[in-house]
Amino acid sequence: MRQLPSTHYLFISLTLLLLSLSVKPHSLKFNLDGDFTILQFTDLHYFSDDDNDIMTQRLQIQLIQKVKPDLVIITGDAVQGAVAATNPGGFEKSWRKFTKPMTDAKIPYAYILGNHDAEGDLDRLQIVKLDQTNPWSVKQDSEGIPGTTNFMIPIFSSRNQYELAANLWMFDSGSTGCDGFSSSWGCVERYQLDWYSEESDRIREMYGENIHQLAFLHIPIPEYLDMYNDEKFYGEKEDTMGCPYVNTGFFDLVKEKGDISGIFAGHDHTNNFGGWYQDVELVYGIKAGYNTYGEKRGCRVIKLKETYNEQGELNVTRSHFALFENGTVEEPNKMKAREGPRIDACNYPGSRSRWYVNLKKWFYNFKKWLSS
Repeated sequence: MRQLPSTHYLFISLTLLLLSLSVKPHSLKFNLDGDFTILQFTDLHYFSDDDNDIMTQRLQIQLIQKVKPDLVIITGDAVQGAVAATNPGGFEKSWRKFTKPMTDAKIPYAYILGNHDAEGDLDRLQIVKLDQTNPWSVKQDSEGIPGTTNFMIPIFSSRNQYELAANLWMFDSGSTGCDGFSSSWGCVERYQLDWYSEESDRIREMYGENIHQLAFLHIPIPEYLDMYNDEKFYGEKEDTMGCPYVNTGFFDLVKEKGDISGIFAGHDHTNNFGGWYQDVELVYGIKAGYNTYGEKRGCRVIKLKETYNEQGELNVTRSHFALFENGTVEEPNKMKAREGPRIDACNYPGSRSRWYVNLKKWFYNFKKWLSS
């Protein structure tokens, strides 16, 4: 039998690697100057035809034109689902409005869901299928994970189209309820952690460890609370912290894998702070919607820089800043410590008292203990 040349084997192997990362037609890579810019929108909260939606869309266009990003990431609550469903066109009409600025600018975008998006006439998986009809969406399906919408976004080197320079993890943090405990905001569930662990190992085996990796999700993880209590931070905390009341171990797994160095969230509209906790940067985005509380609106801009040393070894670094609608830029360099008492627990959805939720949490832990 005639053997294929070794170059053919190399081509087939690289093709299989690309397919395993589910790269869409918009294969993203650093530009020739070694730059890649991400614009993070969060909490747009579209739902009607009123002036607030018009101003939100106008702000999106303004910021996209100013930043000129390579990728836009929307970290949840793009649509106030329950309210949108009461209007003609429902969710789909609001979806077309919040995706129009990226579509018109021909900029790829990634959309992960928050706690409000699927409250209306479309469920989470129906929203995913709708979003995948937009040619500028980079959203992918998650193989083997029922009822969730996680995916990855690979970014390749400017010098080598097969060298993975950065990888962005998109995590679906759900709506309410975490690990079977209903009186909690949503979280990255344990079966999602299994997916992350397996994919992390696979990427390391295929591409090595020299990859700049970031995670994006809507609901902040409990370690945001620990960072605020115990470490110095930049930006402003002007809201409660709506993290899950149950810790499923996402941060511990990130530390174990050693790949994700920054996590970017939304959800708490008037929080825009961030800081380092156990060598991982935990950052809030800047809410952009006019149908929400709080006066400050804008986006977070994340800049990745690719360089090579004399030995040809790749290195990717990042910087980021808050960009507000009035043009003000806030760099993450003015660090400060918490003032006032510690915050003992995450906020939770609903109007139940703290003692009631703590009692439910005790029974939840007791049931977990009995089943272990």
